[in-house]
Amino acid sequence: MEFTPFVLEDNKPSVEMIRSLFLLIPLSLALWAAEPAVTLENHIPPEANTATESLRSEFSYESATRAADHAAMNWQESHSCITCHTNGFYLVGRAATGARAPAYLEARKFARGFLAPHVDPDGSKPGRRAPGAEAMVATTAFLAISDMKTDGKLTKTTRQALDYIWSQQAESGVWERWAKCNWGPYESDDHFGVSLVALAMGVATGDEYQKSPAAMEGDRRLKKFLREHPPVSLHQKGMLLWVAGYRDDLADNKTVQQWQKELFAAQKENGAWVLPELGDRHWKRSDGRKQSTETDAYATAFAIHVLAQSGIVDDDPRLGKARQWLKSQQRESGRWYTRSPRKDNKHYISNAATSFALLALQPRE
Repeated sequence: MEFTPFVLEDNKPSVEMIRSLFLLIPLSLALWAAEPAVTLENHIPPEANTATESLRSEFSYESATRAADHAAMNWQESHSCITCHTNGFYLVGRAATGARAPAYLEARKFARGFLAPHVDPDGSKPGRRAPGAEAMVATTAFLAISDMKTDGKLTKTTRQALDYIWSQQAESGVWERWAKCNWGPYESDDHFGVSLVALAMGVATGDEYQKSPAAMEGDRRLKKFLREHPPVSLHQKGMLLWVAGYRDDLADNKTVQQWQKELFAAQKENGAWVLPELGDRHWKRSDGRKQSTETDAYATAFAIHVLAQSGIVDDDPRLGKARQWLKSQQRESGRWYTRSPRKDNKHYISNAATSFALLALQPRE
């Protein structure tokens, strides 16, 4: 856009000047209305996750990304760790639409810094003990997926971290130090860690690291475990449906179709799913209360995403109905709420629900 230079005639604004000012008004309003990008320095700690937060009158994907950014940065600053439900799945859910967003870049940097002291042969400090298996394994998998989704290749730190977790893997294919404290869906058995790494290896198909002896042996063990311990719960099957979108060596087409059928059978009339119904006997509440029977955002966003990844077409009316329900449940802050299947306290699973919603509702070109 070109503007005619301002010329004052008899100390009065020229016609060209007035026209130019009117042309600038929409741009000025847009700049005034635009919110600054979320960063580690300016993030706002989210309010507690509760079912009482008001619903938005209109769905906004941008509000969802900002909510996820704030939650990830707050967790990073206040906890100094990577956890599946908050900044872990954030690395996956935000990758497609925020690869260059300041908060996402900071989260990737933080994940590398979290792993590097324990996996870099040249930088590790003797005697420094690595965090628990679930932290090291899950962070490595999340970062590997993030690497591939943003840059199309694994970074040096991610490769070193993969080498490290293979060295900690049992012959059975599991990580025996993985926390198993009945906290579904991530810390209730060995299955989640194995399927998450299997997913990361599938997403990283094409990276030359796949041909390394450590990767080939580790992946062999993963497949051994999954053959000997087929999925039982719908969440386990859902994870492998997600994996099936990237690799075909863990389940044949007939099995994939059966899992899809079972997951759709659990869909409710309103189009949504119930998180505790995706679990099994290992999922137990620590507060003695009954599990929720209400449809929720995590189960619904998770189901939408894994079904779509496994080959269900985007315009399938069952997914369409589910997406409409999910959009209708966005909260005023931009996030989604899901009751914790473990304890009525922090409901951190809501943060994972928001990351999966970013995947399930990702704008389509």
